[in-house]
Amino acid sequence: MTKRLSKLFGIAFLASTLAACNGASGDNEETDPLEDLAPVTSIIVEVLDGNCEAVDGNAFVVGDTVCVQATLTQDDVLTSGEIIAFSADIGELSAATKLTDANGIAQVTLDSSNANVGAGALSATFDGAVGSVNYEFLSAQETDATLSSISVNLLDSEGNPITRFQANDVVQVRAVLLDSNADPIENQIVSFQASSGELSVDQALTNANGLAQASLTPSESDLGAASLSVTFNDNDTVITDSVNYEVQAAGTVNDSIVRIGHFENGVFIENVLGFAGTTSSDDVTISAGATLGVRVDVVDENDQAINLSTPVTFTSVCVQADKATLDDTVNTINGTANATYKDISCAGGAGNDDTIAASVTINSTTLTVARDLSLSAESVGSIAFLSASPESIVLQGTGGQGSESVSTLTFQVNGAEGNPLAQQTVRFSLNTSTGDLSLSPATGLTNSEGQVSVKVTAGNVPTSVRVTAEVDISDTETLQTQSDLLTVNTGLPDQNSFSLSFSNLNPEAFSQNGEQVTVTASLADTFNNPVPDGTAVSFTTEGGSIEPSCLTTSGVCSVVWTSSNPRPSDGRVTILATAIGHETLVDSNGNNVYDDADGAAITSNNGSGLDFVFPSRSGFVDLSEAWRDDNENRVKDSNEVFLDFDNSGVFEGQNGLFDGPQCTGSACGEASLHVRSAQVLVMSRSAALISVSTGGVEVANNSTPSSDTPVASIVREESLGFTFTFSDTANQPIPSGSTISVNTNAGTLSGQTSFTMPQTNQAGSRSASFRLTNSLVAGDPATDATLSVTITSPSGLVSQVFFLVTLL
Repeated sequence: MTKRLSKLFGIAFLASTLAACNGASGDNEETDPLEDLAPVTSIIVEVLDGNCEAVDGNAFVVGDTVCVQATLTQDDVLTSGEIIAFSADIGELSAATKLTDANGIAQVTLDSSNANVGAGALSATFDGAVGSVNYEFLSAQETDATLSSISVNLLDSEGNPITRFQANDVVQVRAVLLDSNADPIENQIVSFQASSGELSVDQALTNANGLAQASLTPSESDLGAASLSVTFNDNDTVITDSVNYEVQAAGTVNDSIVRIGHFENGVFIENVLGFAGTTSSDDVTISAGATLGVRVDVVDENDQAINLSTPVTFTSVCVQADKATLDDTVNTINGTANATYKDISCAGGAGNDDTIAASVTINSTTLTVARDLSLSAESVGSIAFLSASPESIVLQGTGGQGSESVSTLTFQVNGAEGNPLAQQTVRFSLNTSTGDLSLSPATGLTNSEGQVSVKVTAGNVPTSVRVTAEVDISDTETLQTQSDLLTVNTGLPDQNSFSLSFSNLNPEAFSQNGEQVTVTASLADTFNNPVPDGTAVSFTTEGGSIEPSCLTTSGVCSVVWTSSNPRPSDGRVTILATAIGHETLVDSNGNNVYDDADGAAITSNNGSGLDFVFPSRSGFVDLSEAWRDDNENRVKDSNEVFLDFDNSGVFEGQNGLFDGPQCTGSACGEASLHVRSAQVLVMSRSAALISVSTGGVEVANNSTPSSDTPVASIVREESLGFTFTFSDTANQPIPSGSTISVNTNAGTLSGQTSFTMPQTNQAGSRSASFRLTNSLVAGDPATDATLSVTITSPSGLVSQVFFLVTLL
């Protein structure tokens, strides 16, 4: 192609490119970039002010509303009634799509916020054609500043613009600095930088015309293409411009006519890219993921290769979409540039077309050549389950805060090359339809990321379910996968899945205010899966104070109990936790519903929540209303607090009916009731009672004064065993963390002589044993050993008993 045809070819190539942008899922017609396309689709995108009026520039202040206008033409005719899809890098669009009006115009608005300071691109697409425009949102402070512009040109000795010159030529570098009103800026420093050649100065000051000048002199070592840039620092913003140039060998004669194409069997084929292994007349198709050699030759009017090393730029529609790779710039060697094209994901599941283009700029004239290429469809390689959100759903009308009755399951379809495949039909099915469980839709098409989703809606029966997704590989082969297990539950805790735990069962709390214990409730549903997040749990306590409620996360929540009045005389405090749930069902026929076939009520004394009941047969565990069993006798006494679930004003005992949502039998009660769990905390006293005995006879205690009379005697090399019991002064466990030690000033001790009190809420005293051995040797006089048992509470209160043993 000659320079004289370059502009005409550029127009034809643009039309070809626009027609080849239909994405990864459509079949495009092959086009010749030198022939007119029918129709030629064009989208022009503009950014206007909030009233859709023209503005000067594409910069707006954060908080502005911008009008985005797309004008659609086909064969230069304004087109109405077509859907334009909009996208924006920053800001929020009022609509993602819009119909063109009678003037071929579609308008939407773009709003900004303080988080949208920055630059981005606006795009409008229709039927594969894309129009875009850059824009930016500035902060209020930025708009107050004066923005400058700078431009640079290279001139020969006669003042003519030039980008090619020979080694040792002196080239003038002219930079012009203007303000936002296009007026020159004087006395500002402009910096110059050249990638080859020698600059006369690195910086220059602008004159009254905003002009800063330098000279550039290349040498023979600088042959080839290079770039020169100028920069100016405007209020900490660097403004720059650049120009490319080529240094030729001294004495080089420029060709008057340059053409590009490729050689085929020694014959130059102008204006046609060379594809390896093909002829210029071939329709070229490569498989998905394949590579292709691309060749460009640069010649003069006599078909002689231009040996000057010249950069050739390669691109394609798929490369620009990051769906293929191609060498970006290749310098010619003896007039030839070779590049390698590789499909990454452009072929897609339906095949695609691409247009590869090569451009070369010589003497300020850009020549471009292009060629079409077809990509075979990528075959299906795999289907996989990605996610279910949420992973557990509840029966409609039940559950805690944020509970959902519909789950969205997503699957991924990839091709044999590992790329996401669009427009693939996937069929869905459930492995059970128990209780009107439903799925929608039955089939779906994968999106551009190869993903497809299906919704599962809970029915009226708790169950577990998996979704099977299936995609065709061929007419006779399919691939399928299953989702992870999705549970459908009542959304309510059941009685035997409710428990309490304390961070400390026996704190030093009777005589100490402010001692804190974390009380944690754990709740699960019929399947022993955690109840939905946000399930409310309420608390009441016999002694001290407790936070009133908490909301579960992953089936667990906690409150804090704090020591204070009231304090029961025995220090034993019952803490009761309740939640809205249902009675425990033992489902004999596995249909997850209580019916007559499951059996009658199972009676138990677990209404207090202090005990756990394992049902011995099928049916349901019947419960009364919840009460706080302060005396721990498992019987509702008249003076004990209860929760009046039915607001009748009286305590309701077991009713012989199943109280829960999943009931179809003849013994159905309420849809819910208070499930409960209780635990006893001991408010241990600081002081301890200690009693020491040997042979079953008490020999010392700390309730009476110590005696100077030995309680026993031990002959040499013999030993005697002792047992000591200990409790707090209410015959309850001493505080956890208390230290217990046994000491003597003579003889040798063995056994339990040093340990720490563990956590326990078991009533009564504890005991430990030790032995004292007479370790006197021959010649040692007999002596009395003084023994002590010492208990130190966490607060430092010491309880102690002393006694004597004679060592003979």
